[in-house]
Parts: sequence; structure tokens; C-alpha cells
Amino acid sequence: MDRLVINLAELPDEGQNFAGELPVELFELSGKDVRALSPLTFQIRAQQFENELLIMGSLEAAFEFTCARTLVRFKKTITLENAALSLEINGSSEVDPSDELREELLLEFPSYPRCDEGDDPIPCEIDPQYLAVDNRSEGDVESPPTPQGDSRWGALDALEEPDKES
Repeated sequence: MDRLVINLAELPDEGQNFAGELPVELFELSGKDVRALSPLTFQIRAQQFENELLIMGSLEAAFEFTCARTLVRFKKTITLENAALSLEINGSSEVDPSDELREELLLEFPSYPRCDEGDDPIPCEIDPQYLAVDNRSEGDVESPPTPQGDSRWGALDALEEPDKES
């Protein structure tokens, strides 16, 4: 896997610009709700200050999310224009900020992804048939038949329908 390695011995005092891509595999996303669609694209400036490496710049990658409301898959590009991170050097001659750059982007993931907030917004409407439980008076969705046999909830069902005897 390609990584971004900054050689501190060759880094000028005024800093240096870096641009490129880190592969999709860097994200290590194993869940079904999110999938990386593009590499992590970066344009950063790295500058050393004593025992600290300051990295500032922009990060971007496209992901496929599952809408938390409709379960529809959609594409959303996460862009971080003003990323800034500080890494402790501890006498190292090289620094690999790849994992830290990945984490900066992952922190920008929406906690409740919705398809109407994607790159190509899709109306985020719940199918009315799934609202039948909450909205019994509307629509033509019927209640499921009552199960036959031992009903452990029979006493509670009788409370809902006081006209019925148990």
C-alpha cells in the first residue's frame, strides 16, 4: 500500500508542499454502511517546528453511504478544506502521516447519513407502508392476524379492548 512518507532531513525550514493520492485500501472500511469510492486526495504543506511536524491543507475522498432513513445507497464526497494536524517527531528521521490524514477525513463522516445530502441529492422520503404502525387510521394496510394458541400477552390485549372478555 502506498503511503505518504516525509523525510525530515530533506524538509526545508520554510516547509514543503505535497500533493497526491493515497489508495482506497487506506480507509480499511469493512462495514456494509460505508464504502470508499475514491482514493484520499491531498494537497498539504508540512513544516517542522522543533519536535513537531505541522501539516495543513485540503483532503478529499468519495464514499458510498447507506441512507439512515430510506436504506438507499448514495455517493457523498467528503472534503476538508482546512485540515490541520500536529505530529510529534521524537527524533525520527521520517514521518508517515497517512493514518492521521485518513482519520481527519473519517471524523467528517455524517453521523446520520441521508440521501438528500449526497452529491446527487435523492428525495429522502420514507415509504408510507412502513408508517402504517404509527398511522393506523390512514391507508389500506391491514393489521396482522392474531396468533392462535398460547398468548402470553392476552392479559395486556384485554386491557386495550375492555369490551372483550379474556
